[in-house]
Amino acid sequence: MKILITNTVSLNGGDAAILYAEIDLLQAAFGQNIQFTIYDSQPEIASRYYPNLKFRKLIYWNVTEIKANKYLQRSLQKAKLFRFRLAVRSWHQGRQWLAKLLLPPAELQDLIEYSSADLIVSTGGTILVENYWLEPRIFDYEVSLALEKPLVLFTQSLGPFSIPSNCQALKPIFEKAILILLRDRKSQDHLNEIGVQNYNIHVTSDAVFALADPTSVQQAIATKKSDRSQLKVVISVRDWQYFKQQDSTTGMQKYIEALQALSIHLVEKHGAEIVYISTCQGIPEYWTNDSKTALKIVEALPENVKLSVSVDTDFHSPTKLAEIVKDYDLVIATRLHMAILALGVGTPVLPIAYEFKTQELFAKFGLKSWVQDIEDICPNSLIETVDSYLDSLPQICQQLFESVEQEQQQALESSRLVREAFEKWQKLQMK
Repeated sequence: MKILITNTVSLNGGDAAILYAEIDLLQAAFGQNIQFTIYDSQPEIASRYYPNLKFRKLIYWNVTEIKANKYLQRSLQKAKLFRFRLAVRSWHQGRQWLAKLLLPPAELQDLIEYSSADLIVSTGGTILVENYWLEPRIFDYEVSLALEKPLVLFTQSLGPFSIPSNCQALKPIFEKAILILLRDRKSQDHLNEIGVQNYNIHVTSDAVFALADPTSVQQAIATKKSDRSQLKVVISVRDWQYFKQQDSTTGMQKYIEALQALSIHLVEKHGAEIVYISTCQGIPEYWTNDSKTALKIVEALPENVKLSVSVDTDFHSPTKLAEIVKDYDLVIATRLHMAILALGVGTPVLPIAYEFKTQELFAKFGLKSWVQDIEDICPNSLIETVDSYLDSLPQICQQLFESVEQEQQQALESSRLVREAFEKWQKLQMK
């Protein structure tokens, strides 16, 4: 069986965790004998960090890559996209000779990859929100469906959609997908708002919960008391440019000041050992590096506090990252998948939310009141919340990790949902 996993950004450690979870779940659904091809934003670099996977460049960027005067570039890109669409249509209609004339070798290989795939899976995460440019994703979906391939949108948060061109393009795509997996009810509401009608939409758990270690989660459920004699804390931070209530400079400054104050408090009051580490770091070719934000925070700390605070700037695979945080008492996580990886090895998490996905997840746990919103974070409230959270951990842990256990079971059920959707699609093709 041949499966394409598309729209990945594997240099983002959280997205890499999603990718590995999806591969595990698809193998659980269809067996180990699967040929995977991963369509990624930076495939050459991803191959260096994940050499066991086969990567290719996202077809939109492969098609539109061009060196030209900026005034001509967009027109030439549109022409090349039209040419690829024409080749797709010609190939599907049996005129492969015309497609071969239209396309250079790399693009022709992409067309062969897509046309020979048994299943196309668009990766999960947060790739369909209007903070980001959606045209490359839409193009990928349109090619998949033009070749009449079964398209699955793996577990994600999406929307809301307010740009008319996005709504117009995405609605038929959502309706033709054989399966859409969502992480939260709010995403389902966003599909309802644009009138999507698809019987096979399921709200389930983030795929990364499938990577959780059941033994560690069980041990966390059974933990009844908290030993804070040597408190060890992980803090995951990120740069954020999409503040809604203030400009990004002001918002980031408040965020940094709050974490500086918290670091001082944790060291001086609790004698804590703190490490700043995150899912997006240590890859210079990626557009962002969370450790740069961490260094800004730590550099301004008093010298006596710095002795107990470090910044890990290295790249770590999702598996390695989970191993690291397993040895800590608490993770304060801005990155959602930093939170999920920590929870999966039995480490409690206090989240800082920058998008609704975090609020929705912890609401499912019954712990939404603990979520810190990046929009209004401030030193005093963050310190008070962390202290209260530490005091409440003996009571919270059972509820929290029983919820994690349930999330893992739901994530594992995604295998069945994909297999059933694919088998139903196959039967329809035989009629």
